[in-house]
Amino acid sequence: MIKKIGISVVIPNWNGKKLLERNLPPLIDAMDYYGGEYKIIVVDDGSVDGSAQFIRDTFPSIRVIRLERNRGFPIAANRGVGAAIHDLVLLLNSDIRVERNFLLPLLSYFDEKRTFAVSTAIMEDKNTVVTRPYVLEFKYGFLREVFAAEKNGPGLASGASGGRGLFDRKKFMQLGGFDKIYSPFYYEDMDLSYQAWKRGFRMYYEPQSIVHHARQATIGKAFSKGYIRFIFDRNRLIFTWKNLTDSDFFFQHFLFLPFYLLWNSIRNPLVFLSFLAALMKVPTILRARRKEKAFIRYGDKEVLRLIREE
Repeated sequence: MIKKIGISVVIPNWNGKKLLERNLPPLIDAMDYYGGEYKIIVVDDGSVDGSAQFIRDTFPSIRVIRLERNRGFPIAANRGVGAAIHDLVLLLNSDIRVERNFLLPLLSYFDEKRTFAVSTAIMEDKNTVVTRPYVLEFKYGFLREVFAAEKNGPGLASGASGGRGLFDRKKFMQLGGFDKIYSPFYYEDMDLSYQAWKRGFRMYYEPQSIVHHARQATIGKAFSKGYIRFIFDRNRLIFTWKNLTDSDFFFQHFLFLPFYLLWNSIRNPLVFLSFLAALMKVPTILRARRKEKAFIRYGDKEVLRLIREE
């Protein structure tokens, strides 16, 4: 019998009133079905659509933490995890709708002391799961997540999603949470997961835990495609410069970087602006590298091998 561990649910929200109206009732039903102690925390990230008041009026048992201005996902999520009162924290995007029994399949992984987090599967419709466990590969000077071709079932994964993952709160805090350098969005969960792997922790993917995702329901409506691409390219560079430690990986990255910028500029001229924006973060990146160096147990190639262990 699975022990009913206390769980805090943290939902960063920015102008997601309609999403919360649709997705909070099934979440509450699922948490009640689980039967363990829980607390739902919504961190309202400077919304102007009345989200915070809507939650207070409609779901008085939910704790609302309101940020006066929009700070971005990493900061909002960290604020919620910091306020959480349980050993496990479920991070959910406001556009996630959970299945009633999604939680139980995740819990057994935390019997293993090295477990940092477990991610759910995403179902696109009633019959199609669109996720598989990710692994990492290093190609053309960059780390990237790719589906593990040999895996469809549960097992080790390269990272845990900040929008649909169950986390060990103590380890989350030890790692320092999501790095605000990635604000407003993208790459913060991959960064945290990669640091967790380097420290010797483990992450898993559990396909029996099902959630439904309205992809880019908030980001896609609030930002232009050009801006989203700008942030993605900037944060990809920041992630690379912050996390690569094997000297040959670093050499390959800077060898391929000019070709990467020239090739991508054909489709996206903003890539040079992304590069300049990432360069402006170099002092912060160097400080983060120095701070993390003392905690690293595994190098880049070792991490890539460990993820494919099973």
